Amino acid sequence: MNKIRILVLIILCLLVVGCKSPFIESNDKTSVSTFNSDNLRVNYIDVGQGDSIFIQLPNNETMLIDAGESYESDNVINYLNNLGIKKIDYIVGTHPHTDHIGGLESIINTFDIGSIYMPKVSSTSKTYEALLTTVSNKGLKIKTAKSGVVILDDNNLKLEFIAPNNDSYSSLNNYSAVVKLNFLDNTFIFMGDAETLSEDEITSDIKADVIKVGHHGSNTSSGIEFVKKVSPKYAIIMVGVGNSYNHPYQSIIDRYENIGAKVLRTDLDGNIVCDSDGNKVSCNGDKDYSSDSSSNTTSNINLIGLTTPVNRGSDVTVRIKGEPNTTYDIDVIYSSGASKATGLEDKTSDSEGNVSWTFKVSSNVKPGTYEVKITDGKNSVTYSLEVI
Repeated sequence: MNKIRILVLIILCLLVVGCKSPFIESNDKTSVSTFNSDNLRVNYIDVGQGDSIFIQLPNNETMLIDAGESYESDNVINYLNNLGIKKIDYIVGTHPHTDHIGGLESIINTFDIGSIYMPKVSSTSKTYEALLTTVSNKGLKIKTAKSGVVILDDNNLKLEFIAPNNDSYSSLNNYSAVVKLNFLDNTFIFMGDAETLSEDEITSDIKADVIKVGHHGSNTSSGIEFVKKVSPKYAIIMVGVGNSYNHPYQSIIDRYENIGAKVLRTDLDGNIVCDSDGNKVSCNGDKDYSSDSSSNTTSNINLIGLTTPVNRGSDVTVRIKGEPNTTYDIDVIYSSGASKATGLEDKTSDSEGNVSWTFKVSSNVKPGTYEVKITDGKNSVTYSLEVI
């Protein structure tokens, strides 16, 4: 009889207040139910060729570092909604490149926002101007992100900026706000697109368990001495599948692996989640790329040529080599959605597997970096098109 009463109470709980049964376990890797709120969780969200990192702090506050391109904003919003997030206490826009700040406008309009930090550098891009307007319209102000600024210092938890260390750089990448996060014995560093010049200017202790590798694994970042000083257990590279920049560089992957780091990549590992109890850190991706036919490592679609960067109103030619006599579909995804330009129709490769498309970029397209997706129905690759 007591067992029946308990069962009835559980059923009523599920129906009336939506609580979880104590007998049901979640297999969702990003589910709040699997996250111990006394611990630290860092979510490296797969936004293609861009950065977006969501941090769940052990004091129950949250931080978002970047939000990818504007067309990735729904991806980030859905990810946060799945975590049950209503408020973001701290937002950091590392630097005004669209693959980092493009999605922040939608994020700020969707969630309750606490503080916003960005480096003291401007951009003439429409994306940057729209972000400033959105911040102003919500009655928020942007705080300056620079070395020495402490975001949070609460007992065994500290968030601070360790770069930029100067007021003027020739490259926007070196203005990147570099965040250092300490939780008890564990340290995380988030490099944005900071290059070797900025790395060499950092005077803080940069030994870390996990590093978000600078500039998507480009050889403009991750200098040899810097990598040795960080000496991480995990090196996270945020990068798009088959991107036209050839990121990440194999030399950079080797550089981290040679000092004993495990390299994880969003193009291969999907969304990457790192958990810390203040003593131990574990990082895992949610994608098994060893059997994923959409990865470039298993795809027979190879890029031969892509016109990038390209001016608005100009023609783009994309050339690939795939399987002979195979039909290929191409999609160019702008912030407003998939392009309907003439020339983007399905095409069949010749007897040697060659196929090409030529189309015009509308003069209405905003400057930024956009995805070019090509598929044969089984395999697919994504490249990056930069519009200036």
